[in-house]
Amino acid sequence: MKIHTMSGFVCDVNEKKAQDWRFAKALADWDSGDESRLMKGMTYAIPFLLGEEQEALLMDHVKDEDGIISTEVILAEFREILNLMSNEVKKSQTSQA
Repeated sequence: MKIHTMSGFVCDVNEKKAQDWRFAKALADWDSGDESRLMKGMTYAIPFLLGEEQEALLMDHVKDEDGIISTEVILAEFREILNLMSNEVKKSQTSQA
């Protein structure tokens, strides 16, 4: 599925990967409230879902003029990707019903 974020990032996501147990574990770490688990989950979930090439494109997309990739910005962008994926899955399930 093709995802377009509000900031202009475009990626292709395999929705099957979002149902993988390893991805679910990474998201659980992400939502744990523990900072080190959040970082562990984030550093696994993003490349797992996007693949290395699209992860590099995302990093390039969000870096600032000094080449810095803000953790807050990358988290926000990836959350948007997840939300857009969820919306697309719901739409496809509704249209199949």
